[in-house]
Amino acid sequence: MKERKGYLFVRERREEKLRQFTGVLERLTQRVDWGGLARAVNEATGREARQPKGGRPPYPTESLLKIVVLQQLYGKLSDEQMEYALLDRLSRQRFVGLAHGRDLPDAKTLWAFQELIAQGGGATRLFEIVGEQLARAGLKAKGGQLIDATIVTVPKVDLTKAEKETVKDGKTPDGWSTKQAAHKDTDARWTAKHDTWFFGFKAHVNADQEHQLIRALVITSANVDDREPLEQLIDASGARKAQGQTVHADRGYHGQGSRELLKTLGLIDGVARKDDPNRYDQSEIHERNQKLSRIRARVEHVFGGWEKTMGKSIRCIGLTRAQSQITIQALVYNLRRWVTLDRRGACAV
Repeated sequence: MKERKGYLFVRERREEKLRQFTGVLERLTQRVDWGGLARAVNEATGREARQPKGGRPPYPTESLLKIVVLQQLYGKLSDEQMEYALLDRLSRQRFVGLAHGRDLPDAKTLWAFQELIAQGGGATRLFEIVGEQLARAGLKAKGGQLIDATIVTVPKVDLTKAEKETVKDGKTPDGWSTKQAAHKDTDARWTAKHDTWFFGFKAHVNADQEHQLIRALVITSANVDDREPLEQLIDASGARKAQGQTVHADRGYHGQGSRELLKTLGLIDGVARKDDPNRYDQSEIHERNQKLSRIRARVEHVFGGWEKTMGKSIRCIGLTRAQSQITIQALVYNLRRWVTLDRRGACAV
């Protein structure tokens, strides 16, 4: 069959059909104040400060930020995979604002930008600003506070017994060269969950009951007890209490210290109880836990969305980089959740 040529409006038809698949990016472009996020990075890192004359100007911070979001939004792409996706996908180029650029950022540029954010502490500030933008969009924290932790794994490190003991003491084993030390993660730790061992870090989160958005985040080594960062996670402000006073958590947070903390902060204890060894009949405890679990289980939706979008694993070395990458993942989860809530009409117009 002879190929037909010369159809009118072919490009327009293709672009119209393409927009059916880029709705998430379009809503992110419309809703998020990317300029405000870029300013925060520049303030934290000094990027885009006045440069000496000569040389090629740096890529815009706003564009690089959007690329970092894209990396997580579409399956946690490596820097090399992201470089290819930018070269291959016009929709990605348009989202980051470089569709008509002479060239695009390569993998090394992306790595250097993320390293700049990590070392400058910019990820935490970005997370805070996204939270402020969510509030302005009508998505303030409402309902109870859902507290939980999830494990984020990193590549395993093989150490001898003597090296493990030295690392636990916060020291560098004898005989390690500078290069060896730089390629071994001495901050990540092992922890067991349901009889399975994991190596990495923990993301401790506070999500609100109504919108299931992450409101607070603390990153620790995987072996840290869930209760340790509890006070850092809880929002005991008057404005937050007015929207919900109950703090929900699973049995891992049960303990006299947790109960006293909630009482001191003037919050309602919604922490699940462990069985009382001094009581023969545990039915009252089980009934209480079952009633509370209907609400507390909503935090699993948060972790499920996180897992589906990005997976709960990272490839980096050290707590500083892990804190940055995990915080960015939590930020991207909130952005993706924002799009969903916007589609449902939950946001302010």
